[in-house]
Amino acid sequence: MAHIRTKPLSALLLFAALPLWPQSQDADTICAHAVELHRSGDVEHAIPEYQKCLVLRPDVPELRSNLGAALAGLGRYTDAIEQYLRALRLAPGNPGLRLNLALAYYKSGEIAKAATELESLHGEQPNNSNVILLLADCYLRSGEFKRIIDLLGPLEEQRRDDQAFAYLLGMALIRDGQVARGQSIVDRILRDRDSGEAHFLIATAAFMNHDFPAAVSEFQKAIQINPGMTSVESWYGQALLETGDADGAAAAFRKELASNPNDFESNEKLGAILSARRKFDEALPYLQRAVLVRPGSSEARAALARLDARAGSQPLPASADSDLLPAGAVAPGFDLPRFGASGRATLAEMLRDKPAIVMFGSYTCPQFRSAAAALNTLYERYRDRAQFVLVYVHEAHTSENWQSTVNQRQGIDVPSEKSLEEKGQHAALCIRKLDLKFPVVVDNMDRKIESAYGAWPSAVYLVGGDGRVLWRSRLGEQNFAPEEMGAAIAQALAAVAQRTR
Repeated sequence: MAHIRTKPLSALLLFAALPLWPQSQDADTICAHAVELHRSGDVEHAIPEYQKCLVLRPDVPELRSNLGAALAGLGRYTDAIEQYLRALRLAPGNPGLRLNLALAYYKSGEIAKAATELESLHGEQPNNSNVILLLADCYLRSGEFKRIIDLLGPLEEQRRDDQAFAYLLGMALIRDGQVARGQSIVDRILRDRDSGEAHFLIATAAFMNHDFPAAVSEFQKAIQINPGMTSVESWYGQALLETGDADGAAAAFRKELASNPNDFESNEKLGAILSARRKFDEALPYLQRAVLVRPGSSEARAALARLDARAGSQPLPASADSDLLPAGAVAPGFDLPRFGASGRATLAEMLRDKPAIVMFGSYTCPQFRSAAAALNTLYERYRDRAQFVLVYVHEAHTSENWQSTVNQRQGIDVPSEKSLEEKGQHAALCIRKLDLKFPVVVDNMDRKIESAYGAWPSAVYLVGGDGRVLWRSRLGEQNFAPEEMGAAIAQALAAVAQRTR
C-alpha cells in the first residue's frame, strides 16, 4: 500500500480488488476472453463473459473470485460479496479471496463484517500492512479506539514515517483521551503544513467538529495543492452542502465521481440535489448507484423513495430530521411582538381555530433564502385557513465567523447582531430583500424560542389545534419539499373541517 504522501487520508485503504485468476493455458476461449476484458478495464463486458464461463465451470473458485472483482469494480458490492462467499466455499481459507471479501464489506458500509474478516486475516498474516491499516480504519469508523491503540501501538517506532499509520493511531489516541500522545503523532503529518495531506487532515477534523466554514477553507487548500487526491472532492462537497452551497457541492461531487464513480456520498448527495431540483432522469442513476454501493443505507433508500414520490406526484416519505421536535411533540409556546405591526404573536392565539405554520430563518441562511419563494406561495394559498409566522433567529452565516461560499458569491455580508435592535434591522433587510408576505416576529437575544424548537439555522413546523407538531422540516432544497408541506397543511385543514361538521 502506498503511503499517505501519494494517497489521501480518507482513501488510504480503498485499494481495488483484483482478479486472482491469471490467464491459463487450459482456459477455453470464453474464459480467456473474460480475463482479457477484465485486465483491460472493460469490467462491464467482462461480467457476462465470466457468467458464461461459470455455466461451463461452476466449481472453479478463481472464476467466481474474478466475477466478484468485476462486480466490485462497478460498485455492485452485494453481488460481489455473494460471489466471494461462493468462491470461499470452494476454496476455504484462500487469503486473497478473504481480503477481497473484506474490501467489499468495507466499501458497502458493512464495517463490522469487514472487521471480522480482517481480524482473522491479521491473525494469520500479522505483518500484512494492508490488513493492519484497513482493520484499524474499521475500528476508527466503529469508535473502537482502544482496539486501534492495541493494534498499532506496538508498531509505532518501526512505522514512524508512515503517515497513514500516524493518522490512525494519532486520531485513536486523541479520541481515547490521550490527547498529548495522540497530538505528538498527528504532528508528524502537520509538520509539513503546506502539503495537501496536512490540509486534508485539518479539514476532516474541522468537519467532524461541525466547523464547516473552516473545513471548506482547508479542503480548498488541499485541492489547490493536490487536486488528484481521491475522496477530497467528496468531503469538500459535503462541507459546502452543510453551509448551504448546493451548487458548489454538486460541482465537487461531479469532480469526485469523474475519477471515483463508486463514491457513496457523492452519488447519494448529488442524486438528492438533482432530485430536489426535479431533474429526476439525471438524479436516478446516481441514487441507484448509491443503493448499489450500500444496499443497507437508509439514507440512500430514502433519497430514492423521495425521487420516486416526486416524479410520480405521490406523498413524500416523512422527513428524518432527528434534531427537530418529532411529530406528536408539544410545540413550545411563545409570545413575541409583531415586527413592523402592532400587537403580539402568541402560539396559543394562533391555534385558537386554525393550524399554525411556524417558520424559522435569517437572511444569511442560504437554505432559508432558497425556500422563501415557496413559503410565500404557500402563505398566499392558505393564509385564510391557517396562521403563518416567521420567527427571525440568530444569523446563520456572518462575516465574523461562519461565512458561506454562497453568500460570498452573492455579496451578502451581514455581521452578527449585537442587540435586539440590530436583529430587528436584519429582519427588516430580510423582509425587503426576499419580499416576504407573511408576519414576522424577532426572537430575543437569548435565542430561547429558536433553541426550544431546535430550529437554527432554519426550519418550518406545522402545529395542530391541540398544540402538537403535525409535520416539520429543515429548509433548503435537500430537506424541504413544498409539495410535502402543502399536502400536510391540506390534511390538517381536512381534519379541522371533519371535527367541525
